[in-house]
Amino acid sequence: MKEEKKNIKQKIEEVGKSFKKFALKGSMLEIAIGMMIGSAVSAVVSSLIKDIINPPLAKILSGVDFSHRYFVLGKNNFESLEAAQASGAVVFTYGNFINAVISFLITAFVLFCIVSWVGKLNKKEEKKEVSKTKKCPFCKSDIDKSATRCAFCTSELKKQITFLNEKQL
Repeated sequence: MKEEKKNIKQKIEEVGKSFKKFALKGSMLEIAIGMMIGSAVSAVVSSLIKDIINPPLAKILSGVDFSHRYFVLGKNNFESLEAAQASGAVVFTYGNFINAVISFLITAFVLFCIVSWVGKLNKKEEKKEVSKTKKCPFCKSDIDKSATRCAFCTSELKKQITFLNEKQL
């Protein structure tokens, strides 16, 4: 009986260690942080659409509020969306779909801007790195700057020979 308890305890400890190793992996944490940031961006974009973009748009379009735009399938007429939904009628709320499309487009644009900005930052960092290679004047292969013989064409490289850089090619 005691051995069974030890085995169960060991199995539980092993599962706990495995889960800890899995949950605290670098990529798992990055995914979790990305999801949290995505959720926050989604809340901001939803507020932007609902509170900032839709009111002036509704004013321009003669007071049309997209969230209250709907179509009832059938012959019944209802005074409001809430009344139609309360009666159990089949209601197509195409206004909500329009809001969702606007939200998607703004979210996609914001993410595009973020990805472009990060891409530009990465390119700047790559440019700052000093090249550790040079071009062989004979075969034009990249070789180490301190090489005295080309690893590709086996040409002997003398100090008097000027190496071509990428701009001269």
